[in-house]
Amino acid sequence: MLRTAPLALFAALACASCDEGVSFPPAALAHEQAASASDGDEPETLASSAASSAPLAPPRTPAPARVAFVGDVALAFDVAHTMASGEAPPGYPFQHVAERLRTYDLAVANLECVISTAGLPRVPNPLTAPPSAPRALLDAGFDLVSVANNHSLDRSRTGYLETRRRLDDAGLAHVGTTFIDWDRDPWIVREVAGVKVAVIGHYNRDPDLAVRDVERAARAADVVIVFVHWGNEFDRSPVREQRRMGQSLVDAGAHAVVGAHAHLVQPLETYRDRPIVHGLGNFVFSGMTRAGTRTGALVELDVTREGVTDVRFVRVAIDTGGVPRFEGAATPTPAFDPDEPRPLPPLGPG
Repeated sequence: MLRTAPLALFAALACASCDEGVSFPPAALAHEQAASASDGDEPETLASSAASSAPLAPPRTPAPARVAFVGDVALAFDVAHTMASGEAPPGYPFQHVAERLRTYDLAVANLECVISTAGLPRVPNPLTAPPSAPRALLDAGFDLVSVANNHSLDRSRTGYLETRRRLDDAGLAHVGTTFIDWDRDPWIVREVAGVKVAVIGHYNRDPDLAVRDVERAARAADVVIVFVHWGNEFDRSPVREQRRMGQSLVDAGAHAVVGAHAHLVQPLETYRDRPIVHGLGNFVFSGMTRAGTRTGALVELDVTREGVTDVRFVRVAIDTGGVPRFEGAATPTPAFDPDEPRPLPPLGPG
């Protein structure tokens, strides 16, 4: 019986025969088929032979997964009051951005608040969201939120655990840890468009543990993205320790690092051909009046099994009530205001 050669080799041989002008009359082909059948082999039909000789089409490159991250989502203060009033517009406060958010294969936000009715406040003005918050996030198109930030314990341990429970009950996945659950894996793996993507949530994570998280997640996923709450609030540029940490996470295997916390958009840094997005600014936040706090960014990452292949930013404008809108076309770097910083210089030793 004839053994089928590997397709690439067979195609190469077929092309070589064509170049040399070799042809086989139909009678000769029929004779070969009859001889093969008489030897007990299965005859190969003329149609299958012709099909095998045809040039192979190049393999189709799978479309990349489209993953999006936004910064601080604080469904608190005026936003919480409007959500609970029964007078909010449909889809509030995401009514202007949900259509785009729903187009992504994976959309991720930093949940800068607690969803609690029982926990005692630990701070004078806890960022507290109403019980409807998980449903509002899901309806807007978010697939995942990080609870690794400095407001997750605003209503103590009880409020934090209630937040996690309400997210679980709604079916909204969450990542990250606080000091009361350091032993919990701060990452989750989602398969999107055929790519296994691990998202890690970090805040005040011990550097050695942070590196270990990346290494462990890399064994379970094709691509690792770290979503980290870091830096100094209201700083327009990342501090040196922040940049060092971002680079160490890439050295450990992270394909991208995305940051939040400063409430301002910070520059994009490229290290070893991998993006470190230092700060996305706010996304939903009422009550902030400092310059730059009502401008945020959404980052789009094109992801294949080989890593992040493209990075784009969409500018976010936040009105006085904390409600976001997208502005303009996507750009390769954050669309800074004139007085905001430009791309970072190389990070020197020390």
